[in-house]
Amino acid sequence: MLKALVFDMDGTITHLTLPLEAMRSDTKEYFISKGVPSNLFEPADGISSSTGKARDYFLNNGFTQEDWDIMESEVDTILSQHEGFAAANATPIKGSLEIVRELRDAGFKLAILTNNGRPALDKIMTQIPLRENFDLIQTRHESPKPKPFPDGLQKVASELGVGAREIVYVGDALIDGTAASRAGIEFWGVSTGETGADALYDAGASKVFTSLDGVLEAALTLRE
Repeated sequence: MLKALVFDMDGTITHLTLPLEAMRSDTKEYFISKGVPSNLFEPADGISSSTGKARDYFLNNGFTQEDWDIMESEVDTILSQHEGFAAANATPIKGSLEIVRELRDAGFKLAILTNNGRPALDKIMTQIPLRENFDLIQTRHESPKPKPFPDGLQKVASELGVGAREIVYVGDALIDGTAASRAGIEFWGVSTGETGADALYDAGASKVFTSLDGVLEAALTLRE
């Protein structure tokens, strides 16, 4: 029985305002400036995959964990600056909060798992009533590892007190599907953000919806 739903935020609950391409580019450029060969990165690498490649490169080439921790903190600062600008313009996707409230009224446990940082999320919550609508909101700063690693989803499921078969993850991006697959959690895609329906199915989505209305209907069916 479905007991809980976890949502990505940007492109799923709120309109996608993050300058993702700039964030990905700035991440790669930072690591290249520190010594990573530029050909180590591929055009398809996102923030998480670029960071993983950089970490492996540095730790295998004489850098200490302390050196890496400093670089990771500096990248986090770069990302937080982008997120801060985007947070100022964050708005909910039409109908998203109403759907969330209906799911709450139906008795589901609800959470957000986002790769946004906590400062940006706190800023968004001054503009959009997220805190009162979700049992848990977890950013990359509270996750053991950010998406596409499964650790954040596993932590959310544990804190909600549900098993992997009692929860679904709803998101608009390929890394959402990857994180869910690695966590052994069902993934439902929504084509309201950066990724089309076909790509979401390729990323492992069992269902893809054009809006959260479809998520509500599917969830209520599984609740019966």
